Amino acid sequence: MKDQTINMKKTTNPARCGYTAITSVSEELGAYFRKANNFRNLTAEEEKETARKAKNGDREAKKLLVQSNLKLVFTIARKAIHVSKLPMTDLIQEGNLGLMVAVEKFNPELGYRFSTYASWWIKQAMFKAISEQSYCMKIPVYIQETLSKFSKIKAEMEKAYNCQVNNRDVAQKMDIEPEKIDTFLSAYSTTVSIEGSFDGKNGSELSVADVLEDEKTNVEENIEYEQLKKDLQSVISTLKEREQTVIKMRFGLENFAKTTLEDIGKLFGVTKECIRQTEMRALNKLKSSFTLACYAD
Repeated sequence: MKDQTINMKKTTNPARCGYTAITSVSEELGAYFRKANNFRNLTAEEEKETARKAKNGDREAKKLLVQSNLKLVFTIARKAIHVSKLPMTDLIQEGNLGLMVAVEKFNPELGYRFSTYASWWIKQAMFKAISEQSYCMKIPVYIQETLSKFSKIKAEMEKAYNCQVNNRDVAQKMDIEPEKIDTFLSAYSTTVSIEGSFDGKNGSELSVADVLEDEKTNVEENIEYEQLKKDLQSVISTLKEREQTVIKMRFGLENFAKTTLEDIGKLFGVTKECIRQTEMRALNKLKSSFTLACYAD
């Protein structure tokens, strides 16, 4: 049914083919709206008769239903653009696709106007496109619709009260849990690629990764820690071999895990008391070495 819509020039969605490139968005939209406005609205009786023919597979009837409701797509797109990062041309194209679906599914015997039925399909198609193309993660359509209603109600409340309204008050008026609204809003957080670049002060090009602070890394602390490890190894190396092993095992140094006096005693085949005395003797030596080093400095 591609021939049933007025050809607009190509959208930014590469999946939609059959249109030429846009040269001037405002001129194209103006020309599109003027051409769409030339198609008159059908009366209730004309619409019902046309819908019956369309339901029976009449292509001309389907085309007439689409053309007579192109202005409806434009009107809905003008409202949806406020919650969309997509250009107006894309929204209209997506809305036209929703309009075509509505033509295929509409049952004229249900008693309501086609425009009422088609509006839902048009909005569904637009919000689906917004969800899929505007964000890194796909945002469900029902969240899009809820936040669209949230934005509208918040604007109305702020206009009525002449002050800024918090999200909790709006959520209560919508009879929705405030936590749920906060969760929905978090889906709209802007994502920036760490590979993205920008110009530095001196004209050089920097990436986002170059200026991000690693909160888990502290250069000064790392240097001090490495120096402390070297100092410990140097001082411990002055002890006898067994004393070195006991100190390392007791305090979990190098590759040793912290070990009890009793377990170390079993390893060396001596009593716990013997290991305790070895530990005390080694610690006293270390204290003496440290004191001498301080005085030397």
